[in-house]
Amino acid sequence: MKHVFFTHDQIQERPNKRYAAPDPFQIHYHFRPARPANLVVTRDPVTRELNVSAGTLGPLTWHPYTMCLHINRSGSPHTYANLTIGGHCVIALPGRDIVKETWYTALQLPRGVNELEVAGLTECPSNLIDIPGISECPVNFECIVEFKQDYYSHAIVFCRVLGASIHEKVLSMSREEVVNWYPTYEVDDVCNEFGGSVERLGVMGDLLECPRFPQATKSCWSGKFDKWMEQLADEKYITVETKNIINGLLPKYYDLLEKAPESNEYQALKAFYTQLSKSIIALDWPTVEELSARWK
Repeated sequence: MKHVFFTHDQIQERPNKRYAAPDPFQIHYHFRPARPANLVVTRDPVTRELNVSAGTLGPLTWHPYTMCLHINRSGSPHTYANLTIGGHCVIALPGRDIVKETWYTALQLPRGVNELEVAGLTECPSNLIDIPGISECPVNFECIVEFKQDYYSHAIVFCRVLGASIHEKVLSMSREEVVNWYPTYEVDDVCNEFGGSVERLGVMGDLLECPRFPQATKSCWSGKFDKWMEQLADEKYITVETKNIINGLLPKYYDLLEKAPESNEYQALKAFYTQLSKSIIALDWPTVEELSARWK
């Protein structure tokens, strides 16, 4: 597949001079991947009024469960000011049924105006913090702010999840129903009739699975290589002798990788494990046995 290269400045151009298109956003949106959309509920430390802002997030760690918010400092000045280290917030995930309401919360209203009320959304009490969630959102995360750093036009805010509430009806939904309802993603921009930029939300759509055993470990992509080989032998895809050869060479491979990555022996082992992995993925078991036998 042929690729067309764009410099940083060319990526920013709308319309794009490097690869002209009738739609000024046609090139631009390729370089802005879909971002999970969220609503952030905070409380003004002075007036104690609630503030709601639309934004994007990304999971950081699973243990403990943490998330990173990306806050536009000029576009969401009140949320930016309210998010203080040690303070609390609620991260709510909107569904496709409240897209307009989600964008209403992004309007730059005067400080103190409750965006929830303006957008026609309603509060739901939190269990662990004094900031409410949003009833219309299927999931509300109660969080504590642990890190905040200005970065160019935005602030990076790390939040640790203390607990979460979920709509009871969501718990009985099929996975296909869930991914076609929420969470929403900021997916692209289009021009309106006034030449303004209109961002659009979408949902995930089809579920695409990663490889399963035997083309991956029984725990899927996260399993260790030597455990994968043991599982293949247990299920008779490869012989025990082949498994012993493959796993027995691993200490030497890693030692050479550390001490002599330019050596012919390391390069040969690297080629072996590369071709071996390709053969397993292709379910070509005779080749797996043949490749391994060369290393007896």
